[in-house]
Amino acid sequence: MEKLDNLVAGHLKERLLDPKPLSEILASVLDCRRDRAERRRGHIGELNRRAAEADARFRRLYSAIESGVADLDDPALKERVAELKATRDQAQADAQRASQAAEGLGATITPAHVAAFAQEAGERIRLPGGGYRRDLLRALAQRGEVAERKVRIMGSKGTLLRTPAQQA
Repeated sequence: MEKLDNLVAGHLKERLLDPKPLSEILASVLDCRRDRAERRRGHIGELNRRAAEADARFRRLYSAIESGVADLDDPALKERVAELKATRDQAQADAQRASQAAEGLGATITPAHVAAFAQEAGERIRLPGGGYRRDLLRALAQRGEVAERKVRIMGSKGTLLRTPAQQA
């Protein structure tokens, strides 16, 4: 078991704990995450624009009432005020929820994070006692298959992405 443990740890260190291959493995995941964050920022911007536009219309309507152009007793006016107020409030609430969700995405993974994680993990994977090694192996390798002359290690890129973020 110790020999297998050392083989797996050595392989992971060689293949995954060098910042260059680790960055290459994570590149597509990081790109998707960046794209998703960019879309989310665009959506939040659109919601804020919608709220600002409804608020501006609301102010123009009040100006029309104050200047006597609109009749305050008009049922259509009351309906329009309620509609604009609901649109503005909903857009503001949606923008706030989307902003909070964006903040909850966690730490941003940078090349510096990847390099620091790879360096630290590479050093600690060989420490006596094996506690860190076991934890790292569990984090990076979700499944292993052992055949007569072959060991297959499998894991997900998403899990791999979360590991440096947790260490940072």
